[in-house]
Amino acid sequence: MEWIERMTATIDYIEDHLDEDIMYDEVAKIACCSMHQFGRVFSYIIGISLSEYIRRRRLTLSALDLQKSSMKVIDVALKYGYNSPDAFTRAFYEMHGVTPKMARNLGVKLKAYPRITFHISIKGDVEMEYRIEEKQEIKLTGMVRKIQRQSANIVANDWREVAGEVWNIWDEFLNHGMNEKIRDQYKLYRAPMWQMGFTKTLENGETLLAIGAEADDNILTDLDVYTIPANKWAVFTARGNLSGKEHPIDEMWTRITTEWFTTCGYKRAADYEIEVYPPGDTSCDDYVCEIWIPVTI
Repeated sequence: MEWIERMTATIDYIEDHLDEDIMYDEVAKIACCSMHQFGRVFSYIIGISLSEYIRRRRLTLSALDLQKSSMKVIDVALKYGYNSPDAFTRAFYEMHGVTPKMARNLGVKLKAYPRITFHISIKGDVEMEYRIEEKQEIKLTGMVRKIQRQSANIVANDWREVAGEVWNIWDEFLNHGMNEKIRDQYKLYRAPMWQMGFTKTLENGETLLAIGAEADDNILTDLDVYTIPANKWAVFTARGNLSGKEHPIDEMWTRITTEWFTTCGYKRAADYEIEVYPPGDTSCDDYVCEIWIPVTI
């Protein structure tokens, strides 16, 4: 019930700010999720990204404004975040099949995308495996980056686009030499942390992303270092192909957020998480990765 109330409050906030630039960290805060987690959970539950939901709602309301008021097309476009009448007209036509000017005419068919509502769904038929680990501080060595606050206005079509700059940094890490340096030159990948992606939402709404491996006793001056505090961790396994349109961790994040946290008695201890990627064929449907979440009773 608490999850439904949080998501309803999130949608209320979005609806009240459709004529403003909605930031991911603001809506994630209302949902009591990290920004990275919220984008994935929303997309999985709703079936479209947050940015696409906002786009459809804005185009729905813009049609009502055109029919019920004497606002100029350019004013409606600017109200809902379009920088030019041409961009607005293209988006409007794509959804409604008519131009904004034609939408003023009586008898014209328009499409309406209603606001989302949430209802209780009885589940529990699929078991969830988890374990609790206690670890002292983890020194992650590799690549550390900060990402500016992310607008929810950018339309995304798959998990890479939903991840936005987070995925761009992962792509830089995996495909521009850093992964090979850690794996082949320094041989740092080892159990239980293997290849790690640490994501933390900062107080100013920015995101800190650290990717790499657990450091050993050697001092490596050509790699960044970030220290993750000692914690008790709830560890979940996700299974699936990382090359598809949806990331297997998205489904597990959704179940953790909507099922496990609502019944287990644990609470998140901090606004960050670790994704762990062991060696293996990431394009295989049986590939296994993990989510580590700091928890407290």
